[in-house]
Amino acid sequence: MTALSAPERALSLMDPPVGAPRVTDGYLDLLGPAGEDGRVSLAQRAMRSTVVPKIYERAWRPFLFTLWTLRTTGAEERLVHDRLHPVEGDVVLDVACGPGNTTRRLRASYDGGLVVGFDYSATMLARATADTYDPGVAYVRGDAHRLPFADGSCDVVSCLGALYLVEDPFRVVDELLRVLAPGGRIAILTTCDRGPAPFRALTGLTEPLSGLRTFAPDAFTSRFEADGLEDVRIEVSGVSQTVSGRRPGEA
Repeated sequence: MTALSAPERALSLMDPPVGAPRVTDGYLDLLGPAGEDGRVSLAQRAMRSTVVPKIYERAWRPFLFTLWTLRTTGAEERLVHDRLHPVEGDVVLDVACGPGNTTRRLRASYDGGLVVGFDYSATMLARATADTYDPGVAYVRGDAHRLPFADGSCDVVSCLGALYLVEDPFRVVDELLRVLAPGGRIAILTTCDRGPAPFRALTGLTEPLSGLRTFAPDAFTSRFEADGLEDVRIEVSGVSQTVSGRRPGEA
């Protein structure tokens, strides 16, 4: 019996099943031709451009990441790995994967299994597939507000540095929790509303144009706990928060 490829395995996780999705630049495209609408923010336009994917890993993410988290990308990677800790055979879903930097690091951290990078941006995914040489990684283009994967189909779920950009971040979090399997681990990295009141007020005024939102420190811990997750933790650094938890039950 021929072993399934990573894209075929990703398709097998979907509910309802997807028969023959379009394959574009090496990724499964569930959305069709990429387009823009008038409501796209400046930040979203940047992520969907052809320029940012080329400089994301070397310049864009390290500079901005350090600026708003006050820690290095290496420190964040160690924290996320400690919270997620993929083990042999796990199905890992990296939502808002961008050009695949976190997707590839997660794949390199354990043996076997499958890592699926999921994003809306066609240009980011084209870069991700061009830079990924691992048969255990698949990329899918879709809408995180409606993840195509079955309930409880993923052992590890991550969404790092994206919730402040999406239209309905709490709906996305609900989707992340829906696909998390019993015994599964989840981690998200997003903004944190803290600092002097004038600073928070200024951030609120610029949000409609920039598309960058900030969230209260309990915005996601409370949601994780309400969904029944255990070992819910939060790490606040700079104006960022990393929130993690574990679904009760056996993996």
